[in-house]
Amino acid sequence: MMHHDRGSIKWTSLMLPEHVDALQDIWQVQNDRQPPMLDDQQLSYYIHVLTEAYQTGQPIHIVYYKANEFREMNGWVLDWSKQDQAVRIQTMDDEREWIPLRHIKDMME
Repeated sequence: MMHHDRGSIKWTSLMLPEHVDALQDIWQVQNDRQPPMLDDQQLSYYIHVLTEAYQTGQPIHIVYYKANEFREMNGWVLDWSKQDQAVRIQTMDDEREWIPLRHIKDMME
């Protein structure tokens, strides 16, 4: 028989309500994700990789920030907006999405 440990959740029934609230605040902070902080060199590298992928039609893999979490996407570069500093990617499932360059965490060809 496997023992499933629920961590600190199992102790919340024995805690004061103020302590339960404080524990929930800690969990929220731990799960809260922030967009990546890119420097100009990283941004320039991403622009170079995106330009090459656009010109050659090669698929790319992007890890990016959206809605308080990091997501992954495989697809092709369809278009970009220099004004908005964003790139439009078409996925293997024919979905299309605009991704701001400053929200990209990692990229591979």
